[in-house]
Amino acid sequence: MQGRTVFVSDLHIGTGAETNWYQKGVHEPLLKNFLRYLQSGENHVEELVILGDWFDLWNYLPLSSPPDIALILRQNPGIFTRHADGDFISLLDTVKVRYINGDHDMEVELRDLNRLLSVLTDRKILPGHGSDLEKPALANTYYTQGAVWAEHGNQHDLFNKPSETDANPLAPLPLGYFVTRIYCHYLQKRIASVHRLDASAVAGCCETNLESFGISLEELVQKLHNQLKRGEKLNPAGIILEMMMQHNRNNQLEFKLGSKSLSEVNTDGIARFYPDLINEENFYDALCEAAVAFDGLWHFAREHILTNPHTRVVVMGHTHTALNMHCGSLKNHVFANPGYFCPPQPDIDSGLHLPGFIEVESFADGSMKVCQKIVAGTLNEDIREISTLRVY
Repeated sequence: MQGRTVFVSDLHIGTGAETNWYQKGVHEPLLKNFLRYLQSGENHVEELVILGDWFDLWNYLPLSSPPDIALILRQNPGIFTRHADGDFISLLDTVKVRYINGDHDMEVELRDLNRLLSVLTDRKILPGHGSDLEKPALANTYYTQGAVWAEHGNQHDLFNKPSETDANPLAPLPLGYFVTRIYCHYLQKRIASVHRLDASAVAGCCETNLESFGISLEELVQKLHNQLKRGEKLNPAGIILEMMMQHNRNNQLEFKLGSKSLSEVNTDGIARFYPDLINEENFYDALCEAAVAFDGLWHFAREHILTNPHTRVVVMGHTHTALNMHCGSLKNHVFANPGYFCPPQPDIDSGLHLPGFIEVESFADGSMKVCQKIVAGTLNEDIREISTLRVY
């Protein structure tokens, strides 16, 4: 890696449906400011790495058919066609762009994205690692260059990593896909309660840990322990879905899935797709992955560094929690998270959450500077550095 590499994550660009976190009226002006920053020669950005959830194919009501990537691009011409005030197409002229799949976009294929953009540019978006433009989404999961390792983070999340079981007719969609769409069912009611049109008006609506859904890790472990005592098969999927659906009177929702439809699917029906998330053999490791839904990815960042000592900087997204920190006692190693780019308007106004990114700069002596920056508005001066760490 030479010069500056910028990492951004969790833009969650969708069609503008009411339950989408990213809403053009709120977030597009901020995103355009960020894209102008990247294009400005004075900032010396050589590479942008998008760490997953660039697009959102999950945050839609159960009875809505989720879009494909072509529809999302058509619905967002302000950033996916050429404009003088910042867009991804113009960015490709001067900056190398890499894209890693996350969970909300785990079915977006790089080759399809480049094919759709080919009418606008002859430049290509690259995979997270290497140069294989045919790299399938499920293999496009990380970035590595020198002493830097980056990924979305959902691969460590028990409920949001790709499902590989034969019992799941919707593989690779994980349990988290259904949790998200059930959440949208309730989010629609919250939007109506504040008499607004979409999720951008609902404070705190982008919190993604299970505690924000009223589910605690302690309660989940207790219910699993009770299942063990009763000699039952461990069923974390059933527990979580039951808790998610407890406020729905008939405990039943129908889900549309593009051209497919699952009718009258209740919590037990969905849980059968995910029969072996936790068992007695993998109990500890699975609970560590389950804890990501509550406590974040720090454990796995540190684990990566311990098993890959040449790595000095780990960047992950997924949790929507911006940070820039040393890895515990590993003082010459940094774990950073850019946060997310689609906070609701009340959180932006209060300064509680702001769109952000991580910038890594390499120097001739082998050291690196890791900067956490925010986009607080639409002017050049609204892009501000809020923390810096140096590793040697």
